[in-house]
Amino acid sequence: MRLVLNDDARANRARGPDESEREGSAAAVDGGKEMSGTARVTPAPAPGSPLSGAFPAASPAPGGLAAANSPPFRLPGEHFAAALALWGVGAVGLVWVAPLVALGMFPLPQVVGVTHLFTLGWITTSILGALYQFLPVALLQAIRSQRVAHVGFWLYVPGLLAFVGGLVGGERPLLLGGAVAFATGLTLFVGNLGATLAKVRKRDLTWWSLAGAGVFLLATIGLGLTLAVNLGSGVLGEHRFLALGVHMHVALAGWVLLVMIGVARHLLPMFLLSHGASERPGRLAATLVGAGVLTLALLHHVVPVVMFRVAAIVIWVGAAAFLVQGELYFRHRIRPQLDPGMRLAGASLAFLALALLLAPAALWTGLSAPRVVTAYIAAAVLGISLFVAAHYYKILPFLVWYHRFGPLAGKRPVPRVAELYRARTATVAGVLLVNGALGIVVATLLGAGLVARLAAVAYAAGAAVVIGQMAAIARRRPE
Repeated sequence: MRLVLNDDARANRARGPDESEREGSAAAVDGGKEMSGTARVTPAPAPGSPLSGAFPAASPAPGGLAAANSPPFRLPGEHFAAALALWGVGAVGLVWVAPLVALGMFPLPQVVGVTHLFTLGWITTSILGALYQFLPVALLQAIRSQRVAHVGFWLYVPGLLAFVGGLVGGERPLLLGGAVAFATGLTLFVGNLGATLAKVRKRDLTWWSLAGAGVFLLATIGLGLTLAVNLGSGVLGEHRFLALGVHMHVALAGWVLLVMIGVARHLLPMFLLSHGASERPGRLAATLVGAGVLTLALLHHVVPVVMFRVAAIVIWVGAAAFLVQGELYFRHRIRPQLDPGMRLAGASLAFLALALLLAPAALWTGLSAPRVVTAYIAAAVLGISLFVAAHYYKILPFLVWYHRFGPLAGKRPVPRVAELYRARTATVAGVLLVNGALGIVVATLLGAGLVARLAAVAYAAGAAVVIGQMAAIARRRPE
């Protein structure tokens, strides 16, 4: 802990007076509690700058991005690199399948394959990398085994590629082999996460959200493997679409949304310099989403359809509570000007609100209105993809600065975190991503295949810009 503080003190002296010092001690106060102990609290910079990693031992509300027991850069870095590459492939694939998406043909193998490049390739791989960096800061506990984390990664990523290749190419042995490989990698992650959480003493909202997310990731794996086997055997029969719907909601709400709820209560206040927002909506969100998804996962094959809809309503209210929590964080921010990453995060919450608006129609009309169902899925998946991209602009630049430039702070001039990428270029990327995603959803509701493809091209262009910027950041080294 002391070493981290010393590095950041050198960083503060090297940077000199600037805008972040005028923002002053707001970021040096964590959840209203000043740091105590032997370390002195110096004026803190804007979120994402070198000093934001100085307070890993702070309690739940905004903390830093690095702690004394954080893993080597290689562990989150390999996940981020793979996630960006898989996102690029998925964005190109989206251009390919966009006309099919606009027709509401979401069960087709090529559409399902591209969807998994987003949900497993981009979103889940990013979550794994972020959690390896995040756990020592938020829960004061590093991942139990870095070796298991690396092994899981090398099972997961090649397995996912094999699964998607087998799905799109109609090669069942490749599909099943890939599914078993990536499922094994994810199971190793869940076991590693569980062993880590078991050692944490303070079990707050973040702890419970991550614990629930781990359980629902296992349920997602089980449901997904069942659907993979069904592709060749037809064992699910007429229940295939019910199982598909449950699989999708357990994955997006139970796994991804619970992680977002648990992590956002740390990252959004820190990045926005937001203080004083009530966390009641977040607690309500985690409770309702967890309860609704648990009902779906355990009882979807035995309860009447009316109970299925009740569970869906509970999840809907929980997701809405999360959006309220996010709005409170934005409303209570100290800095009025939003950087490109936080603007993209705000847009992602708007997309999730759009998905909630479409959800009742999708639930009640079902397969009789496939374009509505597909538009709902697209709004949710693309909205989450924007949320993930937004945080890359905060997390990756900080990690590169911390590991490569931080040790030189105070000895020679070093760039600020925000100077590791061009904000105007990031803004262009955000515009392309948001408009492309919105165009896909609208085109799907209208059944306009050509419009969907043009919108997908815009989205893919935005993804390419983000990937290019992240690659440039990762290559930055002291001269």
